[in-house]
Amino acid sequence: MHETLKMKKALILILTFLPLTLLGQHLKCCETEKAVESYLSGKWKIKNLDSKTIYHYWFEKAQGNLTEMEQTENEGEYLIIDDHSFIDIIKYDQGFKLKFTHLYSNWISELKYLNSNKMILVTNGIETEYYKFNE
Repeated sequence: MHETLKMKKALILILTFLPLTLLGQHLKCCETEKAVESYLSGKWKIKNLDSKTIYHYWFEKAQGNLTEMEQTENEGEYLIIDDHSFIDIIKYDQGFKLKFTHLYSNWISELKYLNSNKMILVTNGIETEYYKFNE
């Protein structure tokens, strides 16, 4: 009975601290800005949204770019909505943030999750999940 009590206490301690360690883990995929660039490059769509908007991230000479576009009725053709946004990748203690600079505004989003198929951005406390769009 004494062993069972010790095991219960150990289990309670583990379960108490396990969520704290899970909260502290950010972006296991990426250690450098180059790794974020690599995963981020490509076309992304918002998950569970009937929007035709596609966000194309691309990098040239260490400058991030974002082109917002919509699919047309012809496969592989897109209508560019906006291609004046620039992206800066900012490394901080818990992971990475993206600074979006547009002609008339700028904002920062935290990369909560990123892999080759899924991205979660947090902007103003609101999470938005994206999936990699392949034609």
